[in-house]
Amino acid sequence: MHENTEIRREVKNISYRTCVCYKPRFVVIPAGIEFFHVTESATGRVKGFRRLHRDACALARSLEA
Repeated sequence: MHENTEIRREVKNISYRTCVCYKPRFVVIPAGIEFFHVTESATGRVKGFRRLHRDACALARSLEA
């Protein structure tokens, strides 16, 4: 038997930190050709818009803060 077999079988005994799922408050949604809305995920209301995706993502990040 390979030396690492026992470690692979005992995964339950290895402690690790669980990931806390994070749902963003603002999301970027395509709204046409080269046009993006920044919407609030809870209500679906549009909080802003941008022509470039990276600019819309930057706006969403700034609204999160």
